[in-house]
Amino acid sequence: MDFFAVLASILSLFIIIGIGFFARRHGLLDGDRVHKISHILVNIALPALTISSMQVPHTSQAMTLVDNTLAVAFAYYTGAFLVSLVVCHFLPATGTEKGVFQFMLVFPNVGFMGIPVAEVILGPGSLFYVILFNLPFNLLAFTLGVWLLAHEKAGRLDPRILLTPGLAASLLGLFLFLIGYHIPYPADAALDWIGKATTPLAMLVIGALLATLPTARLAGDWRVYLISALRLLVFPVMAFAILSRFISDRLLLLSVVLLIAMPVAANTVLLSDEYDVDATLASQGVFLSTLLCLATIPLLDFLLF
Repeated sequence: MDFFAVLASILSLFIIIGIGFFARRHGLLDGDRVHKISHILVNIALPALTISSMQVPHTSQAMTLVDNTLAVAFAYYTGAFLVSLVVCHFLPATGTEKGVFQFMLVFPNVGFMGIPVAEVILGPGSLFYVILFNLPFNLLAFTLGVWLLAHEKAGRLDPRILLTPGLAASLLGLFLFLIGYHIPYPADAALDWIGKATTPLAMLVIGALLATLPTARLAGDWRVYLISALRLLVFPVMAFAILSRFISDRLLLLSVVLLIAMPVAANTVLLSDEYDVDATLASQGVFLSTLLCLATIPLLDFLLF
């Protein structure tokens, strides 16, 4: 592993978070502007990124890899969701906080960080698996994820909270992939450009939200550390121990484990802000887990890869 290349890719995210933090502390961004940026991300940039990421060449060999990768991905999300139910049942937290903690546990940052980190550690051959792993992430984040965050505040399961541009984009992107349709130029270029704005804008939002906290609270409390430890170490080690018994394709196995070892998804902050739950807690989770992954990813590479 090129440790310094990985370190540089992660530190670049922290630089953008720092810019957002500085902008909010010095009045360049206020709460209303931050919320509007978050709204644009959730309803325009993320859907564009979702469709763009699903534009994968459709071949018979690819479909075999698709079946295997999607099966592993859905197995992971099912297991992570069940574990999150148990953990958050015993975790002292309000109803909305539990939804945020569950989202943190279930959804790793497979897109914003997973793609560049996997390319550095495992090489470009892993990117096909990474993109495929993003398919169920995109679908579930805008269905299961939205429900986890919003159902407690809504008071009941309201199907309308699931009718989002993100869900529509996930279904459209999956449909286009299955029929092998590639969006023609210049529409595909436009989607790609809009989607590429997601990562820097998301980091700016995280930094701006963190700026509203007193300095002593930036790192969160013990619950955030517990969730980060599960997300960054326990889940990937468990996944490796279980999946290594069933997966003979070494690159698939390592790609999946590496993605599961990613920090909390930045979508946690964007969707928490969009549905007016605890976006500050979500920002703490993203910030702390991303910081800690500077140590945990090299450790897992040494122990497992």
